[in-house]
Amino acid sequence: MTHERERFCGFVPSRYGAWCWAASPLICVLAAGLLGLAPAQAGDAREQQQLVDRAKLTFEMFQTDPNLASWFRTEAKDVKAIFIVPHLLRGAFVVGASGGSGVLLARDFVKGGWSPPAFYTMSAGSFGLQAGADASEVLLIVRTFAGLERFYGGGTFKLGVDSGLSIGPLGEGGTAGLDIVSFARSKGAFLGLSLSGFAISASADANEAYYGAAVKPEQILANGPITNSGAAALRNAVSSANSYRE
Repeated sequence: MTHERERFCGFVPSRYGAWCWAASPLICVLAAGLLGLAPAQAGDAREQQQLVDRAKLTFEMFQTDPNLASWFRTEAKDVKAIFIVPHLLRGAFVVGASGGSGVLLARDFVKGGWSPPAFYTMSAGSFGLQAGADASEVLLIVRTFAGLERFYGGGTFKLGVDSGLSIGPLGEGGTAGLDIVSFARSKGAFLGLSLSGFAISASADANEAYYGAAVKPEQILANGPITNSGAAALRNAVSSANSYRE
């Protein structure tokens, strides 16, 4: 471990050397998590399948939260899509970074049920004297078609009013007027988490690896011929949570 610290700190300006020595384990944890954003090679869907499986477990865990369950009973009929990030790592050492990979499933209002998952990455950055790290599971409930349309295409969009997209956690003020409602779970506790300013990017390589062809997110979310049987359990879990509204 000492050699690893020395090798890493050799690339850090000297005035940060002492900080690096003490905080390099934190940096290693953060770096390892952010490296998880790198897509697998096309044709190798194992990494994507693991993400889909974790997303199912994360969604089912959120369903045990009484507040979310109660909100779902009254709002599920209006939900357009669900974005699940099983592991959002937030950390900082002088320069802050946050990131994770997630999947989006869209509701099929014509045939019923939910689409196969489309793959995305979620990230944010900051600069300043800061230190710390935590990991959260994140669930974004897309309530409007305007919010869903931001996930279309192969580009990047930001969450927040500045981008014309309102997002907020479930709270006393309710969720009326919000395009996206956010939920988070960290260290076993459910909490409200503001994600305004985070960027969400479509992962073309991950989508191609999982579906065996270059496909756009909207092609996946259309719930048509593009599919993967490995996502059946996740799709069933989401459908079951909304079965009384289908």
